[in-house]
Amino acid sequence: MTLNILRKRIFFALSILIFTSFSFAEQVADKTAIDPAVIDKITAKLEARRIHVISVSAIPVDGLYELITNNGIFYSSKDAKYLFKGDIYDLDAQLNLTNLTKIKIVNSYEDEMIIYKAPEEKHVITVFTDTSCVYCQKLHSQMADYNKFGITVRYLAFPRSGTSPKSSTYNKMVSIWCADDPNKAMDDAKKQRNSVTTTCKNTVKEQYELGLFLGVNGTPAILLEDGTLAPGYIPPARLAQML
Repeated sequence: MTLNILRKRIFFALSILIFTSFSFAEQVADKTAIDPAVIDKITAKLEARRIHVISVSAIPVDGLYELITNNGIFYSSKDAKYLFKGDIYDLDAQLNLTNLTKIKIVNSYEDEMIIYKAPEEKHVITVFTDTSCVYCQKLHSQMADYNKFGITVRYLAFPRSGTSPKSSTYNKMVSIWCADDPNKAMDDAKKQRNSVTTTCKNTVKEQYELGLFLGVNGTPAILLEDGTLAPGYIPPARLAQML
């Protein structure tokens, strides 16, 4: 993963998390108050295991720190002796704090998303998609139904074959994101219509790496509003019930 780019995204997303989630912010210690020695100890232990630390943050659990890494989100004890990966819940607030972090990071990519907005929006989902995926095509063919249920669909790119310049799927997705009308280009691609191949400065590779960071390993992968990652195609009516 491009660590410098992701690091900027993380810091931006977490700053939004602090300033827009007041009840959570009240419980979180000032990040500038974290002892640099603690950060150095945690970072050194993980780097020795080839886990690259992007940020270390205080959370509302005494003695634990949230670590954003190239391998996902971890939690470490202050002495860096204990490390675990999993979700932390605030039972009183009924919040999954781990998922809250994931959502904020994903939302920082909103300007790069291709969005199909519901006229009467009730819910917003983020879908990691691939143009060659049959079930991605099926999901897209029912876009009007998702929208009728009040579900806005936001697309991020996840070319399953990777981001090699030799990958036809990757190049097609770059063309979509570089098109003058990305929504139309996406519509055409999902119907397997020929489209003009073009390129520009884009974040398709970064979007793909974000998917890997979140644990996406296939498409479609749907990030629900609560931060839950639901793999695979979900019919519109069933998704509406889930939401």
